[in-house]
Order: sequence, then structure tokens, then C-alpha cells
Amino acid sequence: MPRKNPRRNISRLEKLTSTGHVTGGWEVRLQRQREKQSKFFSDSIYGGKLAALRAAKEFRNEIELEADKMSVEEKSLRPSTRNQSGVVGVRLHEQVDRRGEFEYHSWSWVAQWTDGHGRRRTKSFAVEKFGDVEAFRLAWQARKDGVRNAGR
Repeated sequence: MPRKNPRRNISRLEKLTSTGHVTGGWEVRLQRQREKQSKFFSDSIYGGKLAALRAAKEFRNEIELEADKMSVEEKSLRPSTRNQSGVVGVRLHEQVDRRGEFEYHSWSWVAQWTDGHGRRRTKSFAVEKFGDVEAFRLAWQARKDGVRNAGR
């Protein structure tokens, strides 16, 4: 299992003042179940860079412990707000082929999932060949089968 980045969700911010001094601190930004949280930890308030970083890490860790973490499976069932198809892992794709002065557009429904070895898998179904409704249904079924066969 990969190790977590010790500074995940923590960024260093520094600013040069008009007097030539550098001021700064650490900013913690997290999002859990669509709720964003952030807090700034100033070096001057916490007594230096390391103390401010320690406070930022403590804050981040508290938020992570308090938040109800969703499992990967739960996340995979919840469509993103950007999802246009209504089905997680299924999207409509437009392919543009430019040849000289002409452009050819083709559309396909694409299914995407992660296999049992952590590799991304995709399968596409052309709207021109299957029709819009059937291509969508085939993509939906391909994702469903792919996720089931991944054994996760």
C-alpha cells in the first residue's frame, strides 16, 4: 500500500512585504462529501514554520478523523456533479477528425472502470453503428460487467 504524503492537503504560502521581509504560513484545504474546509496557520502566530506546520497537520488529521469517509465502492456509486450521463463511469465522447478543410465528427458512448490490478479499462460503442440508446446501454453494461469482474 502506498504511503500517504505527509503534507497532503497542506500548501505553503509566502508573501514578500513592502519592507522586504517574507511572511507566510501553511494553508489546509480539504473536501469531504462535498463540504469544503480550509484554515490558514501563520508562522508568526504559531512561532515559526515548523510549529505552524505541526498545527496544520493536527488540524488536517482531526478533520480526516471526524469526517465520515466514503469507501471506494460508495464513491463509485455517486455520480459527480459534472456527470452528464447519470451513470458513473459512462460518458459521451466526440471524436473530431480534421482532414484539410473538412472536419468529421463521430460520437461514441465510453465505459471506463478499474480492473482488479488497478489498471484503467475503457470500451467504446459508436453511436453511428449502434444508435444512441443502444450504444449507451452497451457502455453501461460493459462498465457493470467490468466492475463485477474486477472483484472489488
